[in-house]
Amino acid sequence: MKNLLLFTFICSLFISCASGDNNQMAETIINSTENKIVLLEIPSELTYLSDDEQYGNFEIPVPEITEDVYSNALISAYIQRTYDDDTPERWSQLPQVFINKDSSTSAYLSFGEGFIRISFQSNESVGNLFDRFSGRVLKLIIVN
Repeated sequence: MKNLLLFTFICSLFISCASGDNNQMAETIINSTENKIVLLEIPSELTYLSDDEQYGNFEIPVPEITEDVYSNALISAYIQRTYDDDTPERWSQLPQVFINKDSSTSAYLSFGEGFIRISFQSNESVGNLFDRFSGRVLKLIIVN
């Protein structure tokens, strides 16, 4: 009896999966998703810098991060990379981690309702990394 129930369950699972448009679920997900792209200029000064300069951050108001977005969305951040030489422009995703034999430094995103915060941590000073970010464009991708 147990085998018969298991067989019936498996058959009904296959039948339900086979009877429909294979793209229907993907289309439903895409069509019900409200994606937003927000471009922000990175400020020229940190909002906060610790006394030892090993931690700092800046905050930017982002009204697109509503209560619903805060509770339900995925937010990714990218820093624009522009160069004066022949290197192509591109976007680099946060977090950014830089490690060498002498130091390690990282930058990462956190967010709350109505704002984002980019934090910098280093075993030395966050100043050099922030200088690389300052004045560039930050792209937020909000998938809700």
